[in-house]
Amino acid sequence: MRADVVNCLHCNVPMRFLGEQQIQLGKTGWFLGDLSNLLAGALDVKIFACPKCGKLEFFSAEDPQKQGEEGRKVCPECGAEHDADAECCPICGHVYTK
Repeated sequence: MRADVVNCLHCNVPMRFLGEQQIQLGKTGWFLGDLSNLLAGALDVKIFACPKCGKLEFFSAEDPQKQGEEGRKVCPECGAEHDADAECCPICGHVYTK
């Protein structure tokens, strides 16, 4: 995706490319605090902003041709799909044994 071809869905003006960032996945727990959040991984995204209305748009920074299921797994307790390298499920907290 090129930065100069994304138009705002509300204003239909070209959006400004702000860059790529990692968005932290998971949630903060009351028992371990941010530890489970850190183990959940991150999502690489491209961020665009509308100069007129301020709307933000996030797009996956991964190449759609390279996206696959090899890096994913399904939690046996809640059925959530997430990164295969996670030590626990970011949704229900199920801890995987090695």
